[in-house]
Amino acid sequence: MFQKVNDMTAQDKVKQLRACIEQALDPYIDRDYVFLDLPYHPNVGDTLIAMAAKHYLSRFQHRCLYWSSEFTFDDRPIAPDTLIVFNGGGNFGDLWYNYTVFRNKIIRKYPHHHFLILPQSVMYTDPAHLEEDVALYSSCPHITICARDKQSYAFLKQHFCHNTVLLVPDMAFYSDEEYLKEAMAEEETGRVLYLKRDDKEFVETEKYAIVPKNAEVHDWPTMEHKQSPYRRLKSLKKMTKIFVRPFSKKTAWHILDAYWQRCLHPYNVRSGMNFIGQYSTVYTTRLHVAIICVLLGKKTFFFDNSYHKNSALYDTWLQDVDTIQFIR
Repeated sequence: MFQKVNDMTAQDKVKQLRACIEQALDPYIDRDYVFLDLPYHPNVGDTLIAMAAKHYLSRFQHRCLYWSSEFTFDDRPIAPDTLIVFNGGGNFGDLWYNYTVFRNKIIRKYPHHHFLILPQSVMYTDPAHLEEDVALYSSCPHITICARDKQSYAFLKQHFCHNTVLLVPDMAFYSDEEYLKEAMAEEETGRVLYLKRDDKEFVETEKYAIVPKNAEVHDWPTMEHKQSPYRRLKSLKKMTKIFVRPFSKKTAWHILDAYWQRCLHPYNVRSGMNFIGQYSTVYTTRLHVAIICVLLGKKTFFFDNSYHKNSALYDTWLQDVDTIQFIR
């Protein structure tokens, strides 16, 4: 089925995309920063974005003064000369609206700060939500929004014309090589994986008929099986409720921040990469499974999601990679 000839190797493409990220974003990392909207859930893709972003940001002498999720943000004062960085993903718009609500809350609270929104896909279903966001962002000119595909970039340039809009590859392409080396060491057995997402972005299509009968069907392992780190999280949440009474809710949040950052985020990324590393061929409906496959050099067949973010990213950055083919 692979018809590509003399195209770029996956390894060369990753080097190219990492250089694109550096060229686009380096000028904006010019001060100490806070890193907000970190994903505290078992989706490997969102975690991969955040971990790769932290790996990218670690290149700079500027310090990360604070990090949090949307749930654990403690409303602390943030000095005016501090950059506010939001994690990237596929949640700019109203498909996953709670993330937009959180970003808007922070922008309203610190309207004179400089903001950097890491690469996003964009999807609005309600014109009223778009109108509200455009009005807010127009009142805060120091917001830089990164789009991770040409489709999102064109939309943002049209509607958010008072802000700086950049076209930047997904941050996951900047993943730490240590995780990649570990996954590449996994023994391949000729197995075939069909990684099938199970949420509102999945779309039924006859195209899945090409998936071989012997393919193993899974979603992210962290979403299928809540293993020991997540069982410990459940216990930790019970313990932190005890801290709320004698101390404060902030104390509990800081404990949860530390556990996610130091334990669960590395666990998610390692679990996802090592899982993909076991297979020789991968069919996927998830964007970051395809990105991990490119990072690992796996033969990949890629399907679209409900609002075409997969095809948009593929068409923008991955058309010339010799190991991946989009099924249209």
